[in-house]
Amino acid sequence: MPAYENGAAPFGQRPASELAAPSQWTSGGDISFDTGFATVAPVNGPTLTDTVGASGVAFYQGRGLTCTAFGYPAASPFDGESLQSCAGRATADPFGQSTAQGTPCDMTGEWSGRPWLIGSGSAGSQNSISSFGYDGVAKTMFAPYWGSVIQATYVSASS
Repeated sequence: MPAYENGAAPFGQRPASELAAPSQWTSGGDISFDTGFATVAPVNGPTLTDTVGASGVAFYQGRGLTCTAFGYPAASPFDGESLQSCAGRATADPFGQSTAQGTPCDMTGEWSGRPWLIGSGSAGSQNSISSFGYDGVAKTMFAPYWGSVIQATYVSASS
């Protein structure tokens, strides 16, 4: 629901016509590849991009970049009804359990799958999606590094 805010969906709902995710995630559960893409079907003619625009997508970007994450966190003090964001410099998984990067963020639950854009605002290119957090690593969310496997998944979903 593009531009959703406090119960209002000015552009309606857009159904996904196809979903794609790396087999390393769907079959193997490897958190380093926790990414999915949805092909969104046109509604009565115009595409979603024609209607509301789209961010660019970037793969193989450097590590440690400043990223802005967006989402609709639903656990207190949030209510899932308004878009929130947080920004910071990405850092490596402190436990080395994945190739993911973390960024400072105080969003609560329900932020998984939300976009990360390179830079300190909404004008950057999408570079990952929120995936997980660790107990004991306060106010940090982690996102997979988008390299060749995730790029191939994106290309497959785009064709």
